[in-house]
Amino acid sequence: VRGKDESRLQEFLDKPEKALWSIALPVMAGMAIQTMYSIVDMLFIGQLGGASITAIAFNMPLYFFVMGITFGVGTGVTSSIARAIGAEDKRKADNSAEHGILLGLFLGVVLTIGGLALGKDVLSVLGAPDEMLDESWSYLRVTCYGMTFIIFSIVFRSILAGEGDMKFPVMVAAIGTILNIILDPIFIFNLERYGGFGLGLGVEGAAAATVVSQIVVFSIFVYMLFWKDHA
Repeated sequence: VRGKDESRLQEFLDKPEKALWSIALPVMAGMAIQTMYSIVDMLFIGQLGGASITAIAFNMPLYFFVMGITFGVGTGVTSSIARAIGAEDKRKADNSAEHGILLGLFLGVVLTIGGLALGKDVLSVLGAPDEMLDESWSYLRVTCYGMTFIIFSIVFRSILAGEGDMKFPVMVAAIGTILNIILDPIFIFNLERYGGFGLGLGVEGAAAATVVSQIVVFSIFVYMLFWKDHA
């Protein structure tokens, strides 16, 4: 974890009640913004037809399962770092952040491999009919390729929240959501009326737009955490 600005740390220590909000608010805002990715995807995919949106709906239980695990880890990381900073134990705060990153990497690898290996079977178990299974699986498969970036974006957001920064992580997440809104129609549709510059990837395009947006969010967090002090 990068060096803390003294005035920011002192303000955090002088107002213990801020610790509660520094944990709760980013989690609530983060989950709301993360859910927006799915809502935006569903709105655009709905224009492809009822069958497409139904096919994607079978992904939602898996999506919220992964988000539940990841935000659970993120909350633990935020809490651990906040307690360490409150005790003025920078070494423990650094250690908590490092373990959070390692755990995020572990989750990313396991969920990516597991999703690619078993995802189609899981969708079938969840009730996806044969005529929708391929379309449902194509969305999940692309999402799995970006799973590590999605998880790391949440972990990095949690690290900053533990340091007492509530604004920057939400701002970056909002940038990702806006980018997803811009990319969705470009990736999903042909956009013939606008010169045909759309990729026309259908449901795979919706997943790809989300993955690209999360890679951008991940890159911003990496840059600000490890190469530039955003404070």
